[in-house]
Amino acid sequence: MNHSDSLAVRKRLIPLLAFALILGLSFVTVSVPELYAQQTKTPDAKQYSQLLQNIFQFILQNYVDEPDPSKLYQGAIKGMMDSLNDPYSTFLDEDMMSDLMSDTTGSYGGVGLYISKQATVPSEDAPRYIEVVSPIEDTPAWKEGIRPGDLIIKIDGEDTAPLSTDKASAKIKGEPGTTVVLTFRRGTYEFEVTFTRSKIEIPAIKNAVITTAQGNVGYVRIIEWNPNTAPQMKAVLQDMKKKGIDRFVLDVRSNPGGLLSSVVDVSDLFLSSGTIVSTKGRTASENYEYRAKSDLVIPQSDHMIVLINQGSASASEIFAGAMKDTRRALLLGEKTYGKGSVQQIFPLDKVGFKLTMARYYTPSGVNIDKVGIEPDISVAEPTLSDKELKEVQRLYDAGDIARYLQTTPQPSIEQRKAFAAELAKKYAIPTLILEKLVRDEAERSQPARVYDLEYDVQLQKALELIASPDFEKTLNSTKTLAQVHDSGE
Repeated sequence: MNHSDSLAVRKRLIPLLAFALILGLSFVTVSVPELYAQQTKTPDAKQYSQLLQNIFQFILQNYVDEPDPSKLYQGAIKGMMDSLNDPYSTFLDEDMMSDLMSDTTGSYGGVGLYISKQATVPSEDAPRYIEVVSPIEDTPAWKEGIRPGDLIIKIDGEDTAPLSTDKASAKIKGEPGTTVVLTFRRGTYEFEVTFTRSKIEIPAIKNAVITTAQGNVGYVRIIEWNPNTAPQMKAVLQDMKKKGIDRFVLDVRSNPGGLLSSVVDVSDLFLSSGTIVSTKGRTASENYEYRAKSDLVIPQSDHMIVLINQGSASASEIFAGAMKDTRRALLLGEKTYGKGSVQQIFPLDKVGFKLTMARYYTPSGVNIDKVGIEPDISVAEPTLSDKELKEVQRLYDAGDIARYLQTTPQPSIEQRKAFAAELAKKYAIPTLILEKLVRDEAERSQPARVYDLEYDVQLQKALELIASPDFEKTLNSTKTLAQVHDSGE
């Protein structure tokens, strides 16, 4: 938040409000609130507070219809939050507060989407829609093929540009069995999906042992940063160590964040000393340094790679930043989202508000808000052009894959490749993408894979690199985020 800018706006608004009110009152014989009559200079914070109270009372006593005091009160709070121009500081109505409380249980009714306010827009005047950070596996959104980066431009026909993330979330969620219509924009293509809400249950982690020609690798995907994440992670790591595993791939791709305490506890499993993350705010209570304890769960010498992408945000970026700045692990994948602020929730009976209280800083002292973290090893996921996206939609509209799967519900790899080659003659889509589309459609009703060795190019590269004899040399040659910042990279 830029405090001086917002204060300047308020200074300009108060005289305007006063002028408008005095002009209106010149036609009737009622008294102006006392503070208006006495005000001869720009009010300070205390006078603003008194001014708001006077206006509140004046509206209650003089508005043509009897207003609801609670609506005036909530509207005032909402207005103050909106004036901060911070998508993470927002008024929380009763539904939104209820949703936030249900989120802490890891179970709710909805379609299975992590969302945020669109981080960047082409210009200041461009609408800022709701952006999909990631779909949650095995949910309606995941089964429909919704992707990170998709924009939700309408919810049941309502434009999302004016909505906060929390308000949009409250509108998308609902009782299992009910429906909600979301309009998406992917590139320049727009499409509409009618979802039937279901009960969404989110596991903290998924894990597996991946067998390669160079030996076994422990793979752990962190899905949710909640109170269960650290104890589950510790148990998984201890079990893998019993199996003799000394190479690990930690996956925080498409993980939009969660509890600060959770990511600190997980990071502490891999670090024996030093700073994990620090927070800095205007009040002393928000300035804190979280440091690692000495009790490691796996040795410092064990090789580690952390997978990141544009859906890795907030707590996931804290973890990635801690592993990078301490050179505990290599970061591989794509640049992260860039959310470097910390919010607190303040209940007010059944409503409340969420306020950004601090920014967090990685061990080398860098705040990555609106910047993100670049990987040490950049490996991009295959992407489609707008023209190719339209071809994909033309393919789905034609129903070619659906008809094929009716006759061949579980195609072998050879059958899948052969059918993809036939599709490539009709649609301008890379054959490899077509193969994956066919496989994903065939598996849409099955539980999601823990990992994907067929098409996950980032995981493939990680498994190759972690077994390399040059791994330590590569890790030791990486730069901290402060060094990257100082070098202007």
